[in-house]
Order: sequence, then C-alpha cells, then structure tokens
Amino acid sequence: MENQEIAKALDELLDEIAKDTEERHDEEIRRWLTAGTMRIWAANHLLSEDYLRVLPVFTGQACTAAQVITALDCAGEPGRMLAVPAFFRKIAARDAEQGTSRSRDTAEAVGRFLVLAALVNGDFTMEEAAALREITDLLFDYCDAQGVAAGAVREDHVDKVTPLSRTGYYQNAPEDAEHADAAEPVNQIPPNCAPDGHPDRENAPPPCSVPEQNTEPEPADASVRTTPPAEQTEETLESVLSELHALVGLDNVKSDVQSLMNFIRICQLRTQRGMKVPVISYHLVFTGNPGTGKTTVARLVAKLYYLMGILPQGQLVETDRSGLVAGYLGQTAIKTQKVIQEALGGVLFIDEAYALANDPEDSYGKEAIETILKAMEDHRGELVVIVAGYDNLMHQFIDANPGLRSRFNKYFHFPDYSGADLLRIFRRFCASNGYTLAEDAAEPLQNKLNEMYENREEHFGNARAVRNLFEHAIHHQADRLVMDNDITDRELTELTRDDVLDAMEGR
Repeated sequence: MENQEIAKALDELLDEIAKDTEERHDEEIRRWLTAGTMRIWAANHLLSEDYLRVLPVFTGQACTAAQVITALDCAGEPGRMLAVPAFFRKIAARDAEQGTSRSRDTAEAVGRFLVLAALVNGDFTMEEAAALREITDLLFDYCDAQGVAAGAVREDHVDKVTPLSRTGYYQNAPEDAEHADAAEPVNQIPPNCAPDGHPDRENAPPPCSVPEQNTEPEPADASVRTTPPAEQTEETLESVLSELHALVGLDNVKSDVQSLMNFIRICQLRTQRGMKVPVISYHLVFTGNPGTGKTTVARLVAKLYYLMGILPQGQLVETDRSGLVAGYLGQTAIKTQKVIQEALGGVLFIDEAYALANDPEDSYGKEAIETILKAMEDHRGELVVIVAGYDNLMHQFIDANPGLRSRFNKYFHFPDYSGADLLRIFRRFCASNGYTLAEDAAEPLQNKLNEMYENREEHFGNARAVRNLFEHAIHHQADRLVMDNDITDRELTELTRDDVLDAMEGR
C-alpha cells in the first residue's frame, strides 16, 4: 500500500471531522490516530518495514526501527487503554444538544481509516481486528453514554475479511467468479468462529474451516529457502515416519524423533481425558557435521508436527546468519522479522546458528537472537525453531544466552556416516539421477569411502563429500562417451570402474 493512499485517506478524514467541529484539530487527531494505529500494529507482534515507511505520514518525521519497536511494546501493554479524544467529545456534545448523530458517523470514518492503516503490511490478523474493535467500541460506547441519537446501522469492518488459516491471517475472498465457490462469502464469519474471531473450541475443532489459497511469500533473499507447507500434501503420519526410517544410518536420530512423537501422542491423549500434562518444548537443537541429514530430518519433523496438530501448516524455512542479519543495526530486526513471518505456521531452521553468537561484541547477531526469542514467545503454537551446527559450537551457542537455554532443551546428535553408509548414499544418488554403478566399481569405491571415513577431519563433509564424488564420476563418464557415435542406453546410465577411479583420483 502506497504512502500516498494513506496520506489521502488521512486528509479526507481530517476534512470530514473538521465539518463537525468549530475549528480544526488536525494535530490532536493525528496524534490520536497514531496511537490507535500503533495499538493495532502491536497486536500483530511483528515489526514490518511497512510501518517505518508509513509512520512519517502521521508524524511528519522518520523513525528508526528501535524507536518503532519501543513504541509498539508500549502500545501493546495489556493495561494500556486509549482515551476518548477531546475533538470527539466536542462532536458528541453537539450531537447530544441537537439530536444529531455525527459523532457516530465520525466513529465509522475512524474505523475505516484504521482498517486501512492495519493493512499497510499486506495482512490483517484476528488480533489486529480485536484491537480495532476495541478502539471503535470506545468511541461508540461514549456516544451511548452521552445519549447520542442512533444513526445508521453500524458497519462491522471485522466481517469484511476472511481468515485464511490457524495462523489467523486474513485475505480478501477471491473476486474471480470462476473460483467463487472456493471461499466463504466476504462478509460472513465462518460458522466455527465466535464473533470475536476466535475458534469456539467447545463446539468445533480448530482451525476455522476456510479454503486456503497459495499466499507463500517470496524469500527475503537467496539465503532463505522454503519448502511447501505440509498441509498442501496428502502425506500421512505413517508415510512420513516411513520416510524417516528409510534414511541411511542415523539410527539414534530416528529413535529420538520417534520417541518425541510418541511422547506428544501420549500427552495429547492425556489432554483429551482431562489429565495433567507436562510443558512440552517443540524447539530442537541438531548437532553434527555438514552432510549428516540435519536439513532433511528438520523437513520431516516439520511435516510430523503438522500431522500431529502441533503446527497449522508445516512448511520449513531454512536460513542462516546471512538471511537474518542486515548491513547495519536496526535493520536486522526487520530482516529477521521477514523470515519469521514466512516461517509462521511451520518450522524456522537456522543452520550454523552459532554464527549469531560467536562474538560477544556482535550486536547484529544479538539483535537477531532477541527478535527470534520474542517471536518464539509471541507465536507459541505457530512457530517452531530448530537450530543446527557443529556439536561443540552449538552447545556454546545455547549456553551463551539464558533465553536460548530455557527454550532449547532437546538435542539430537547426527553422527558421521560410516563407509558402508556412504556407499549406500552414493547408490541413492545414482538411482535418483537415473544411473547405475557397475559391479566391478563397487569394491574400489567402498575402499575409498572407508578411507575417507577413517581419515576424516573434524568437519568431515559426509553426504556432501559423496555428492561431490558422484558429480565428478558422471562428468568423467560424459567426457568418456562424448566422442562415441553409437552410445547404447546402458552406456548412458552406467558408471564404470574407470569413471569412479578417475573421480576418486581427481583427474
């Protein structure tokens, strides 16, 4: 939404209010609307770069991210309430004297403007809708208390949007008539939701059942990668667990994940029967060298959390320090919030997370960590964070911050693959890419992989090293075959002993 649109709407509102007062109160109205807008934005619990862009329309001056974060924290305090502004009291007093209802019209106009302000970042949450209703109710209740005559039937702005999913985000219903049957009517709250937008848990299971559209945002940059939400697949709990157990090696990891799923299932059963359950932390720490399957398992865990009802969508957003930290202080919170926004409903997977806390003087990494910790608290049930990296460094990372230590208490260690496991991984690379391994190539390849495992260094590449070896082998095969004018299908698909030997020797 452009600043010009907000500015135009603000000017129109100021002109409309001026008609009902003896003098203009533009500065007072701007300050009060700023306070109301901040109250609504604070309900979103996420800092948006759009807020920084729009605020100068209200205040006439630019604000830093730190200033906006502080203002949002203050505006969002549960005990903080807006007061009825003086300009509105004057309009209501005149209505009471003359038997008119202009103050009610003004309240409607204020509500329409605040809806526009709430939508500046492209979404409208249930929490924001509740904050908006709180503000408009304040004005209408004052009209009632002053005996202002009833005007036209009040317009309910909250009903003008349709909830998308359990994360609580809203989007306009499709306008395309071809898809008209795919969404609820625009002005209708789904039947399983109470009027305030929250699910009626006693009478209907969450979430509110509304067909979801593909609104997956573009990644913040190339260092952020997103897998599709699990809710868009037809996978079952059993099929995902089967995929987990079919992975090469990782016996302890498979056992740990299965044990966690068993524990969650029993806790859910106890909850259904009215029994007490311990507090469960779903956030995880994955430790191990590169190429040991941490990202693959994180993707499966995201699906399992969705299928067990822990997360509403189950997508995996993978990033690292470069995807979270900006070039200068203040912008890091915004960049991190964008990644968090993309991960809401699923899992945020931070690889090499220790890089955020390597240097005690690193204020950028600290800002990213604090933003993530706040999101973990504000979005319980909507966000799970999995951090990963080398074993010793990850323990140092968690111990460096009390907030991290209190939220991450489950560690899954990913050991290096054995030589036999590495051969199985090589064969899987062959199968998935349409190649076969010649029988006489298996023995020298196994010997090479055993040697790589026995002589591995501290940061052994595991499956990544095998992938490199496989890619070298298929390039050698291509070099060998390119001059052949009569290539058979078998020759196109088979990696020979010579291909493998040349790849191992780096020729």
